[in-house]
Amino acid sequence: MAPFRIPVASLKAEEARYHWELGPDFFRLFDDEHETEKGKFSVDMDLAYSGTLTTMIFHIRGVVETPCDRCLTMIDMPIEGDYEIIVKFGNPDESTDEVILVDPESNGLNLGKHIYDFVLLSIPISRRIPECETSDNPPCDMTVLAYLSKIENANNSTQDDDDSPWGDLKKVIDN
Repeated sequence: MAPFRIPVASLKAEEARYHWELGPDFFRLFDDEHETEKGKFSVDMDLAYSGTLTTMIFHIRGVVETPCDRCLTMIDMPIEGDYEIIVKFGNPDESTDEVILVDPESNGLNLGKHIYDFVLLSIPISRRIPECETSDNPPCDMTVLAYLSKIENANNSTQDDDDSPWGDLKKVIDN
């Protein structure tokens, strides 16, 4: 975790930029079972220091290998996100989600867990590639998508029949 330690108390420059390339080894430090083990991410952090206040802006970009929500084929889903942390000097026990308080005597702030959390927050809940069917080289299994489309069309046509729970209501409205 040493590469993720920032010497907040001894910063000299007003601005700095940090860069990390993350892969399976980084994520295994936190969670052996999470799907991000199969991802590769680039993290850039812009740090702005002014007296006792430090602002850190994280830019997360990368790809996570995950099963598609519709066809279950493994796809490389691009992810990205921007996050901000404010660091001040004070009692670390009084830290909040937005403001991290650091003891002025400490030798640094470890950002590893924060970066891990930001990467997880960047992964979309819906794991599918938009407009997959119309792309030139779709990563999804088109056979499964065609089958799902056929079932959806069949369900829509049966809902129009009088056997549906809404059939009686439609008859009342039509009269």
